[in-house]
Amino acid sequence: MKKHFLLIIIALMALAAKAQNAETMFKSAVNKLKKYDNIEITFDYNMINTEAGIYETMDGAGFLQGEAYKLFIMGQVIICDGNTTWTYNSDAEEVMITEVDKSDGSGSPIAVIESYYDNISAKFVDEKGAVKKIEVKSLMSNDNFKKIIVTLDSNTLDIKDIHLFDNDDTEFVYVIKKFVTNQKLPADFFTFKESDFPDAEIIDMR
Repeated sequence: MKKHFLLIIIALMALAAKAQNAETMFKSAVNKLKKYDNIEITFDYNMINTEAGIYETMDGAGFLQGEAYKLFIMGQVIICDGNTTWTYNSDAEEVMITEVDKSDGSGSPIAVIESYYDNISAKFVDEKGAVKKIEVKSLMSNDNFKKIIVTLDSNTLDIKDIHLFDNDDTEFVYVIKKFVTNQKLPADFFTFKESDFPDAEIIDMR
């Protein structure tokens, strides 16, 4: 009995250590992201909801710098300076202006990752050599996502893909194809310019 008890204690300690390693590795990857002046990515995007029969896939690209970002996806150009978002829809030929609501979980995939830093639980869900898949859950009850799963290279801490799971059981997948950092961008790069969209109707929803 004593031997069995010691084996259980050892097993629990090993699991605890593994969980801590997953959290430490994830936070190290987030810290690396935060150190970049800016990031350019191209990615494959999938939205999946098996129960609703939804499976959408498309390509996208974007630039990120702090809370600001510029995304190109689904015929849209989305520009955000951290406080205001301008969304250009090429089909409707219109630009919608909204204020950023930082409490609703919206934003770029990298920004969502950075929001998962404190009050989290993390564990490895798959490991293939240096490639680790880490599941991260927020311990905050009002979080907009059930969990995120990040695949990264444990040697470089580079993120390969991101899976976001919302409270409606919809999965949003970003597979990163290109990752470039610390480029020299114009000071007004994340500012909307009407001259770039001369034929678009401006709809201010603020």
